[in-house]
Amino acid sequence: MTAVTATDDVPAIVRVPLRGLLRTNLVATVLAAAATEAFTALVRVAGVHLAVGDPGGGASSVVPLDPGACAIALVMVMVFGFGLAALINRRSSRPARAYTLAASALALVSLAAPLTAAATSTGTRLTLVAAHLIAAAVIVPLVGRRLKGDRSPSSR
Repeated sequence: MTAVTATDDVPAIVRVPLRGLLRTNLVATVLAAAATEAFTALVRVAGVHLAVGDPGGGASSVVPLDPGACAIALVMVMVFGFGLAALINRRSSRPARAYTLAASALALVSLAAPLTAAATSTGTRLTLVAAHLIAAAVIVPLVGRRLKGDRSPSSR
């Protein structure tokens, strides 16, 4: 169920209940984690050794990118993503559009980390950039659609 707020002069704004928004964020995170983990597994099978260093760090900061690392990172970022979606849902007159723009911009900014990681191979950099884009391609449309108040089965 969505909450509607209106005054005489302002058209109604559809607000998505937090529980539904949380559920959508959780589903989107699980789907994105599965997609990025499947992608990195295929890259490993192709023979690319995935190891990443700290952005701006030295060669001593390089650690292997183990299976599950993308999923763990997505779960951690999901907390921030849900907070952003909830804030936009509460404050914006066009929450779906505002979320899609903000999340897309943040996804692009997130590419700086793999691109500036110290002593990281080109194969790992390309894999991580692709994983970031895969995650965004799954999460942003699902949460954005939910913020429109879409009642399709995937948004319940």
